[in-house]
Amino acid sequence: MPRVSQQYKDDQRAEILVAARRCFVRNGFHQTTMQDVFAEAGKSAGAVYRYFPKKEDMIVGVAAANLDEVAEVLRAAVADGDGEGGAGEVMARLLETVIERHRDEQLAAVALMVWSEALRNPALAQRLRAAATVMSRDIAGLVRVREESRSGASADALARVILSILPGFLVNLALLSPEGVAGFPDAVRTLWSSRTDPVR
Repeated sequence: MPRVSQQYKDDQRAEILVAARRCFVRNGFHQTTMQDVFAEAGKSAGAVYRYFPKKEDMIVGVAAANLDEVAEVLRAAVADGDGEGGAGEVMARLLETVIERHRDEQLAAVALMVWSEALRNPALAQRLRAAATVMSRDIAGLVRVREESRSGASADALARVILSILPGFLVNLALLSPEGVAGFPDAVRTLWSSRTDPVR
């Protein structure tokens, strides 16, 4: 029997997580059954259990993918905005990309479910803290490239404050739809314009 490649395994796992995400967005984490995921993925129970022995593993997998996606978007925004734009431009680009990803993948809705689930799931809470640490570090790096706060606040503290806009935005996006938050990126640009941005 031919050996199954790692790429094949990764692709199978990713397909199951995509199907699980659709189920979770539709029904919530706890109303979704493994049978729902089998049907959505078009796979047998054995094929799913091979990668996810229990539903909690699937929840953590979907949550981790969502967190990694947001962190990746932020990292790209920091890299693209490492010139003249400052924190306002970086955060505005982040919000614009999150809106687009939400249209396709319900990213904000999944984020809200993840935060709620993290209150009862220690593994997920740890993953959430790790993601927040990485994202804060990315923003802090941008802050340090420019200058420490004129008021004396550390780059790490500034980064956490700047990043704290993201959860509020995700709540609004999940509740109001992309159209309901269309003006938010430009508002962030205005809030942290060249005159007011502490890290320009």
